[in-house]
Amino acid sequence: MKKTVSFVLALLLAVCCALPALAADAGEPLPLLHTEGQKIFDAKGKEVVLRGTNFGGWGIMEDWFCPYTNPAGCDPVYKTLESRFGSEKVRALFQTYRSNWITEIDYQNVAQLGMNVVRLPIWYRNFQSDDNGTWYRTADGRIDFSELDAVVSLCKKYGLYLIIDLHGLPGYQNDYDHCGQSKSMSLFDDTPQGKRYREVVTDFWVELAGHYAGESTIAMYDLMNEPLGTNVTRDGSFQQTFWDLSNDLYKAVRAVDPDHIICMEAIWDPSAIASPDVYGWTNIVYQEHLYDVTNPTILRKVNEIRKADYNAPFYIGEFYPRGLTTFAYLLSIFNQRELSWTTWTYKGAGPDADKSPWFLYGSSEIEKIDYENDSYETLMQKFGSVLRTDGGKFHKNTFADYCSVFAQGLVDKTCLNTFGLVSTAGTREQRAAMRSEKLLAIKTTILDWLRKLKTGDLL
Repeated sequence: MKKTVSFVLALLLAVCCALPALAADAGEPLPLLHTEGQKIFDAKGKEVVLRGTNFGGWGIMEDWFCPYTNPAGCDPVYKTLESRFGSEKVRALFQTYRSNWITEIDYQNVAQLGMNVVRLPIWYRNFQSDDNGTWYRTADGRIDFSELDAVVSLCKKYGLYLIIDLHGLPGYQNDYDHCGQSKSMSLFDDTPQGKRYREVVTDFWVELAGHYAGESTIAMYDLMNEPLGTNVTRDGSFQQTFWDLSNDLYKAVRAVDPDHIICMEAIWDPSAIASPDVYGWTNIVYQEHLYDVTNPTILRKVNEIRKADYNAPFYIGEFYPRGLTTFAYLLSIFNQRELSWTTWTYKGAGPDADKSPWFLYGSSEIEKIDYENDSYETLMQKFGSVLRTDGGKFHKNTFADYCSVFAQGLVDKTCLNTFGLVSTAGTREQRAAMRSEKLLAIKTTILDWLRKLKTGDLL
């Protein structure tokens, strides 16, 4: 019996050593990550594949899954509230929101699913009072990064790497609502104001990277979420400015933090941004977002990554299987190609959100704020403890446990071989639930498109 136990333990140890590293034990310092060729390694020399989720809606809200209603974006809501209550009260209101939308239980939940990374979308307004670079500061004059420091501490506690994603930039980096306000991109304009916005963004990253230099919990800095990524007609005319700004940000960050990985967003295909040799970039990761509608299209996308043959890893920062695309196919092909990934998104509130595989945790019981009429006290209540994942109104969705099946690197070969027609991953009940719940997610997407089409906010 002892020999059998010893053999099993030895076998398990050998398997664990052969797999890419996932996460250190809770509370242990995580080794700093770096890239070598097309792979990510930690400071101990172990390959690391990052698999996790986004804490979407924390730093910048989107009304289709957050507790407000304005399809044009969060920025006009914030400004309306400032006109009603003043900047300090509104800052306190949104701090209350952030402190309840994501709490310690959420980091624990992610870790218990076997994931090892969180991508945190932030907004410059979390740290600055205007789009001219005026920082919120502590009593002793230091820039107030306290909320982000708390995120780092909780990631460290639960053995999770952190990707800091600047999701909303001053001047707006695309024309869609999730950067702050739809149809407002001016970051890349060849004007004095466009130049000033680029200076403010550069200063933002200099200060943030300088603050976190040497912090090994941080996996990488994601410089700009979906730059130009949702614009229909303006990509070409602004591409060179975008590339040059990416290089300026790279050099500025490297001047204060030579060690952390820098993430360059290619969004829809590798050619959207310069290859590493154009500017001499090193220790970088390229990021794409995949929201395609068929499994063959997904295969073409990941083959484009392979064909590009950049001397850098690729990471799927956001994804969702629209149309006929299936979860098992997506997650299996990511794992087969050793592409790091983070689901969009961890948590959502709205119709059918408690069943939708857009979210790991969801609620259909959360009341939206009326930012034009609600009293300050009512707003504080709606942004209070009712938003906590463990507050009684949010529920764990089937998608959470289904993601957990793939979080350790599982490849469903049956699914890949049949282009998603047949899957053997997870339990029969999970597979059935994922098929039925995807219909709800499609319904959610269509309703959101129709609403934005009606208001003129759908590009």
